[in-house]
Amino acid sequence: MNILIIGCGQLGARLANVLDSQDHNISVIGHEQALIDNLDENFSGLSIPGNPIDIDTMKSAGVEGCDYVICVTENDNANIMAAQIIKNTFKIDNILVRILDPVKCRVYTQMNMSTISPTSLAFESICSKIFHSCNNKIVDCGKSSVTLTTTSYEKWMRNKKLSEIEFVAKYKLIGFLDENDKLVMFNHKNDRKVEKTDRLVYTSIVN
Repeated sequence: MNILIIGCGQLGARLANVLDSQDHNISVIGHEQALIDNLDENFSGLSIPGNPIDIDTMKSAGVEGCDYVICVTENDNANIMAAQIIKNTFKIDNILVRILDPVKCRVYTQMNMSTISPTSLAFESICSKIFHSCNNKIVDCGKSSVTLTTTSYEKWMRNKKLSEIEFVAKYKLIGFLDENDKLVMFNHKNDRKVEKTDRLVYTSIVN
């Protein structure tokens, strides 16, 4: 495939080096020193120093013949602007955009832009470690995001009722999965002791 990577920081360079080693045709736009420092000595693709949102620079990097464009500079606004220019000017739809700010990421996802938020991914991973969870999802709700975390029974829950573990830090118990894997909403009318087979579902507002 013909792939243009805009940004040659640690992520952009790693993508370029790996994809190049897999015999894809890779072009990279980045700051001149980053191109020198971060790309492998045996990188066989095209490296273009220049402004990541400059149309002439994009043309020099072969954007018009690309199957995919990946925008991974360290600046969210630069990534978004580059993606919009490429989509509107060169009519390319296969664009992946890294956006560190989860709020911006959500907005542009709703605008049908393929976005990736390392911040959200890191958040999910940390929550997973805290709760030893088997499942962790972030769901967009209007202008906020809500995390849903499924966690198994832990020793500290021994002999406690569901109402006693209803709140854990910023998390609130909303229910548990029954033997048929269906969600049973928790309320104080169905309060009972936590069982070792329980898979508890917690929620928390991210932002």
